[in-house]
Amino acid sequence: MTEERNAKIAFVGCGYHATRCLYPVIHMIPQIDLVAVCDLKEDLAKRNARWFGARRWYTNVEQMLLDEDLDGAIIVGPPQMHSEVGKKCLEAGLPIFVEKPSAISCKEAEDLALYAEKKRLWGAVGFMKRYAVCYQTAKAIVDSEEFGEVTMLDVKFSNGPYSTLWGIKDEAQTFLIGQAVHAFDLVRFFGGEIKEIYALSHRFDANRFGYAVAGRFENDVHLVMNLNSLDAFNWKNDERLSLSGESCWLEVEDMMRLIYHPKSNPIAGPGTGRNQVIEWRPDWAETIAAKAEGEFGYRGELEGFARSCLGQDRPRADLWDGAKDLLVSEAVWQSANTGQAVDLRRIGR
Repeated sequence: MTEERNAKIAFVGCGYHATRCLYPVIHMIPQIDLVAVCDLKEDLAKRNARWFGARRWYTNVEQMLLDEDLDGAIIVGPPQMHSEVGKKCLEAGLPIFVEKPSAISCKEAEDLALYAEKKRLWGAVGFMKRYAVCYQTAKAIVDSEEFGEVTMLDVKFSNGPYSTLWGIKDEAQTFLIGQAVHAFDLVRFFGGEIKEIYALSHRFDANRFGYAVAGRFENDVHLVMNLNSLDAFNWKNDERLSLSGESCWLEVEDMMRLIYHPKSNPIAGPGTGRNQVIEWRPDWAETIAAKAEGEFGYRGELEGFARSCLGQDRPRADLWDGAKDLLVSEAVWQSANTGQAVDLRRIGR
């Protein structure tokens, strides 16, 4: 029997998010052979190589690409790094995985996607919610014959006060690019491409603000979004997605609970009303190990990348998705600042 080959992967970036959320799941993915890690800070590169079992560490990406025989590269850091290091890895012939956002703007994200195409390669973007168990379950319901067509979509995505990042000067714009972009990707994942956005915004102070967003998909189904940094005194996130089908609907809360209201009551018997639901949530052991075991999607996105490097799969969110999600963020920003609806077919192209 032929031994199954693993994808030889290098990981560029040993910062807080990568070390806390992504490196810990690698040992659970049999398709990944972590060959090397790289970070500009030697102590971090050495630490992550030791902690997570990489054979070698580097502080220079170019040297790593020359020395190592690789199948792909994972790049996690500021969006400018995704674009700069991503192009170096593509130039070396490697498909890439970059964290969200893939770039600082839609234009730069498009440039990265085009660069990959020019090299006849591809890239994945770390929208881990597409791999989260709760959203995968919701997607299976939405794609079922019983649910029918999506007829309405409603999203709330919020956290506490938000600060500037990556050289973006305005906190409210940074929030759209760095955080609410998750909501835009979820909206597209479930509803398809958006053709029009209208947004209102209100600012309480530099770090606290809210957006009320209405839009239409290309099939004219409507969506509404509540995006804000007002719901907590710290960074704590609140995330809800409601989807209406044909005489049925479902709601996902914080990636940890799904409630489905089917067309007919699951249990036959006396009584009337829509009081019967189907509910999913992880058990207590899964809840304790939610990040490590993959409930939030970190394991799934890296496993999907490794499988794609081996030709066994395709990423659920690619470099073009990264650009399209940033296009939505720019449309919300433009509409909120002009008071006019924005046609997404006319910007960012």
